[in-house]
Amino acid sequence: MNKPVPPPRLRMALIGCGQIADAHLQEAAKVDSVEVVAVCDMHMDLAKQAAARFRVPGIYDNLDRMLAEAKPDVVHITTPAHTHGPLTMKALAAGCHVYVEKPFTLDAIEAETVIAAAESAEKKLCIGHDQLFDPTWLDCRSRIAAGQIGHVRHIESTLGYPISGQFGAVVAGDPRHWVRQLPGGLFQNTISHPLYRILDLLPDLHPRVEARWDRTKYDFPTELWVQLRGAEITGSLTFSSSVYAQRVTRVYGDQGMLEVDFDAQTIRRHTAPKLPGAFGRLEMPFRQWREGARNLQRNLWRFLKCEIHYFSGMRNLMAEFYRSIQQDTEQPITNAEMLRVTRIMDEIFADCRSREERVEEFVPETRELEVVR
Repeated sequence: MNKPVPPPRLRMALIGCGQIADAHLQEAAKVDSVEVVAVCDMHMDLAKQAAARFRVPGIYDNLDRMLAEAKPDVVHITTPAHTHGPLTMKALAAGCHVYVEKPFTLDAIEAETVIAAAESAEKKLCIGHDQLFDPTWLDCRSRIAAGQIGHVRHIESTLGYPISGQFGAVVAGDPRHWVRQLPGGLFQNTISHPLYRILDLLPDLHPRVEARWDRTKYDFPTELWVQLRGAEITGSLTFSSSVYAQRVTRVYGDQGMLEVDFDAQTIRRHTAPKLPGAFGRLEMPFRQWREGARNLQRNLWRFLKCEIHYFSGMRNLMAEFYRSIQQDTEQPITNAEMLRVTRIMDEIFADCRSREERVEEFVPETRELEVVR
């Protein structure tokens, strides 16, 4: 019996050879359906270095020439956020499917334009919401579906992002840095991940949004708090530059809670004790010990199989996206979901600016105190 012939690999090109580009090229090499044919950056040195590291044959500093000569099927856009929309439009016009890093576009209006162009060209889009495909998050979703915490009622997502890190220090030290020129500033380039983890479980198209940001020791906002309220589920997002680096999401149900730590690659379940009184104080530490042992066993097994990687979710998302192109099936993240996340980000930043303006406009009345002798 003849074995089925696999479909030909899709030709991938990448534009923007900064730090995140390495992750795309590294994970693409692990996906059988991908053949990386070219990289492009306006700084030729960066393109040459990326090509050398990942053995990419095509090296360009001009996007039009790369599209014309390399003839990619799919273009990955890993450039600064404000360029995502225009570059995606150019790639679509050249007949390419597009995988674009987060954030999708600068705002919802631009997102609608890009999506309309993709649908008109009958091309697929993918946004870099890769943590939805991280093995630990997939495990969380599986446990929720199995009813381990009952009905989901609240999602709490935290991102610790110390400005002292290499990228943060560059942003903080340059008032003209492109990140600080975005409508949402630092947050627009970073909160997609904790936000879409909430929205993955909060299905409302237009949840109520309340948000505020604050400055600490910097002259631009570095702290953000967001509350989302849907018909049945609520969410809270915290971005802080004052705490240690962390990526944690807690999903609260009416029968328990699941805590997902993306950095530790662990998932812990919390439920009320079954034993009464003091016995419950023994039961809960035992449960936590047992949960820790399971996490250790799972991660040790993944380590031995070389499956613990920071960007495991990216590889899974990439494989699903390329499969959807080859088989002409629904893309792993729908256009409607990309637009929903973008719209809610717009609302978050608009509410933050509005609150900040109200505070600045408020001038408290001052009165001279009379000294009574």
